[in-house]
Amino acid sequence: MMKRIALVIFLLIILAASACSSALSHGDRSTDDSHAFVMISSQMIASIGTDSAPEGAAYLVIKYEIENRQSNNDTAQRWADRIRLEARGEYYNPVFIGSLDNQLWETSLLGHEKKMGYISFVVPQDIFDFSLSFTFPVSGNEIGYELHAVDKRIDVNVDWVLHRLRTMENNKRIPLIGESLALSSPIRYQGVILVPREDLTQLLEQTRDFPEDNKRAVIEEYLLAQGHGRLE
Repeated sequence: MMKRIALVIFLLIILAASACSSALSHGDRSTDDSHAFVMISSQMIASIGTDSAPEGAAYLVIKYEIENRQSNNDTAQRWADRIRLEARGEYYNPVFIGSLDNQLWETSLLGHEKKMGYISFVVPQDIFDFSLSFTFPVSGNEIGYELHAVDKRIDVNVDWVLHRLRTMENNKRIPLIGESLALSSPIRYQGVILVPREDLTQLLEQTRDFPEDNKRAVIEEYLLAQGHGRLE
């Protein structure tokens, strides 16, 4: 009897794991007979050009691609009405950002043409996990995506790198193992490597004995050069 129960539990665990791994996310393509949709990336950013998100909020910028799979031309579709974003039971509407190029709200497609662009939302600054649904215009089929946004906010990333550098300086003072302990792993935030291991020593040297504002300026320049703080 106990063996049967154990077997059932094991099978349930396997099924649950399979269900989790099958969720659509970045890079996954979904289709019906008329269109294809791909969510390419999702990025949190505080400001774009002269536009800044409200206090306590951030821009969530979704980059996606839509394809007309038919031979016939597709008349203008308003894709913004077919994309829904939800987190923690709240739904968010798309917002137009004047400084952001290539916003794909509405477009016509030639036969078999693809177009790529952005759609943006204003969301709470402390949420990174969202559910996105896309409804195909012809079939009415709805497909769901689960996403974890990459944090591109330069001020947040600078804060985290500065904190980690302070920790590394303290760790280096530990006798015998301090140096190897301090430089043992890259600086990550939200799963993204901000500073790889091979750059740690140089960044520590560049910021050593600097006033706080100067340290922040050096780190911000470094991160921007690495593509952090800018939309992909």
